[in-house]
Order: sequence, then structure tokens, then C-alpha cells
Amino acid sequence: MANMVNEQLEEIWQSTLALIKSSNHFDDANFNTWFKESAQLYDIVDDMATIVVPYKIHKQVLMENIDFLQEKLSQVVEKPVSIQILLKNEVAQMTPQSVVKRRNDILFEDKIKKDYTFDSFVVGKNNREAHAAALSVCYYPGKFNNPLFIFGNSGLGKTHLLHAIGNYVKENKPDEKLLYIYSEDFVTLLIEAMKNKNVEEIKEKICEVDYLLIDDIQRLKQSTSQEIFFNLYNKLVNDNKQIVITSDIHPTELKGIENRLISRFSSGLSVSVGSPEFETAKAILKKKMEGRKDEILIEDEVLDYLATKFSSDVRKLEGSLNELFFKAILYNPETIDLKFAKEIFKENPSIPQDDALDAKRIKTAVCEYYGLTRTQIESKSRTKNIANARHIAVYLCRTLLNMPFVKIGFEFGNRDHSTIMASYEKMVKLLKDKESFQTAVFQIKNKLGVKD
Repeated sequence: MANMVNEQLEEIWQSTLALIKSSNHFDDANFNTWFKESAQLYDIVDDMATIVVPYKIHKQVLMENIDFLQEKLSQVVEKPVSIQILLKNEVAQMTPQSVVKRRNDILFEDKIKKDYTFDSFVVGKNNREAHAAALSVCYYPGKFNNPLFIFGNSGLGKTHLLHAIGNYVKENKPDEKLLYIYSEDFVTLLIEAMKNKNVEEIKEKICEVDYLLIDDIQRLKQSTSQEIFFNLYNKLVNDNKQIVITSDIHPTELKGIENRLISRFSSGLSVSVGSPEFETAKAILKKKMEGRKDEILIEDEVLDYLATKFSSDVRKLEGSLNELFFKAILYNPETIDLKFAKEIFKENPSIPQDDALDAKRIKTAVCEYYGLTRTQIESKSRTKNIANARHIAVYLCRTLLNMPFVKIGFEFGNRDHSTIMASYEKMVKLLKDKESFQTAVFQIKNKLGVKD
């Protein structure tokens, strides 16, 4: 219903006013003051209606009754609509079309970072599945993993993978169109489109892309934007266009996102990116040092130290190396040795070592190692990555704190003590057979400042 003419809008509004009056929800004085004499239906674009009023007091009254107003307007237009209330001076000051067009053009510009490629992405146990899934959508777009949903804590490489997909497409499929956009920019784009009555134009432009790459979808909390995105999503998927989404959390844990969107996010492939284990963290540091090895000597045990201390966040890991090189240039040591590195980072411990060891600290350390949230580790999820992390946390609570199984169960979502006991025994067995779990426990203990 975009770009309605004034006669249509007036007819719809008069019908809505008649429904409001006949409902006896307001007496005649209030009805005339707040609705009949002051409010005007300015436009309806898709499922968003704009009502204009003269003063803030009118806006406040209508906002207090917006659910009722939406119900009556929806009855008239025979479809669900949302309503935004604007003041007349807000409408008068709407951004000129030329400015809006330039802003939209900026949001559609190519923002793919050339350095973020698959070649520069260090693959390890923590991100192997996500890396493989990202490659698969490059080879077989829109066929198997649509959408591809990559989740994990901030700073672990999700955005790098989005840009890597973009760079692959640009190099190998130059005729295909792609759009990388941050979710908050996406919301801005749609809000501006609704205000300036060009939603259909923006939707058409987005539907032309072959790859839609959306970063940090958890910030898409504006309800009307979700409605438009839902329709866009269905059109793109039906046309076999590839959608790739990143988030800090698993789609089922998203808050403020409509269930129908969460259901669709979950219908594709969801893969996690965790914190790098020691070997991967060290490989990232070595990758970062390429081209700088001749600048200054750095001892291998310093890389071990950084890989252990900062592995919970790849950005912090890379930043620690940059800081070390900067301080080395500043203080000019003959070589960067462990003593120098410890002196530089003595005021920046990854986990305060003087804190008392408790279940909360153990869960935090385990979550950082695996790139999870405490909500995930305490949840009922049986996803392999989450379950393994939970087993380790239970094991450490038992062995380091000597906590009763009943109390550990309380710390992990009020689980029964028999469930906790089984979890502990499973980890004891895994530690005997699997070197990967031995390494994980060793690294997490280091994070906690616990020495064997």
C-alpha cells in the first residue's frame, strides 16, 4: 500500500475514526480533542502507518492508546499494521530525498575488507566447522545451508568469515551481487525508507543481491524492520539467494526477535565459533607476524605466554602482539623475552588471580575457552560443543572445589545430582582417552591460575 493518495488515506482515516467513536472507548470530548480535530493519517507504507499530530501532548495520548488504535486501523485496511506517531514539525524536517539517497547509497556500498580472506583465516578446532560451512556457501549458494548462521562471542572471527565469503565471491563470481551490512545499518535503512515512502524501492534493491551477509543480527530489534526483513528473507530464500548471518548467541537464544524469524534462522545450518585453543592461538600470532619477523626478535616462549593469556578473544590476542611490538620499539630491548612481556602485561591480567576460586569463575573461564555464554552452558542444550564445555565445568567444580554433586547441579540450572554425577564420570573417561580434553582442562586451569 505504498504511496497512497490523499483521498485514499482520508477515507481510511474517517473509517477508523468511526470505529473508534462507535467503540465508546472515549467520551465525545476526548474523542474530538485527541483524534477527530488533531490527528491525521499521513501515510501507509507496507505495514507501517504514520499518524501526524500537532503537539507533544497529543502524541503522548495516542501513544498510550496505540494498541487500541492499531487494532481499529488494522480492521479498516484488513491487515495487521503498526503505527508510528510523528509531530507535524518532525514531518516538516524530514531529511531531503537527495540526502536520504546518498545515505542509502553509502549503506549499499561495498564494505568488504580486502585483508579478511579465507587464506588469512587461521583454522583450528574452535572454528573448523564454521570455516567449512562458510566455504560451502561459496561453492553451493542457496542450496544446502541457507541461511548459514554463525554464532559465538565477540572477537572470535565471525566477521572475518563474512568478509572472506565476500572476497571469494568478488574474485571468483564477479557477476554476482552481494551486500554486507551491519544489522543496525539495516534497521536505519528500513526506517528511513518507511519515513520517505520508498520501502518498495529498497526491498527491490536488496532482493537483487545473490549473497546477503548480515553482521550481528541480535541487534535487529525494531519490530517493523523485522516485519520487512521477514518478507525479504522469504523472497531471497525462495529465489535460492544465499543468506549468511552472524550473532553473539545461538538463534534459539535471541531476545527481541520474532519467533517466526528465529524458526527460519534455525532451519538452515547453525555453527559456532569458539575461543581458539592454545595451538590455534599461537598459529594466529605467527600469522600476524608474517612480514615483521626481521623487525625485532621475539622468543617462542613469549608467543606461548600470549597464546595462553589472551586466547579468549582473537582481537585481544592480535592486539597484545601489536602492543608488544610497539613497546619494544619504544624501550628498544635486544630481544622480546618472557621477562619483558610479563612486565608489559602485568597490569592487564586476563582473569584476576587474587579472586577466590568459585563455580562462577570456573564457568566464566570455560565459557571463554569455548566461546560460549553462561546461559548456554547452564541451559538444557545437548549440542556437542555446549555439552562438552558443561562436562568440563562440572569436572573442574568437583575436582578443584570439592563441591557436592547436588550443589553443582544447582549451579547448572538445577540439574539432578545423578545427571551431574554422570557428567563428571563422562569427563573422567574422556580425559583418559582424548588428548583434546586434556589440553582444554590444562589451558582452562592456566586461565584460573591453578597449577597441577
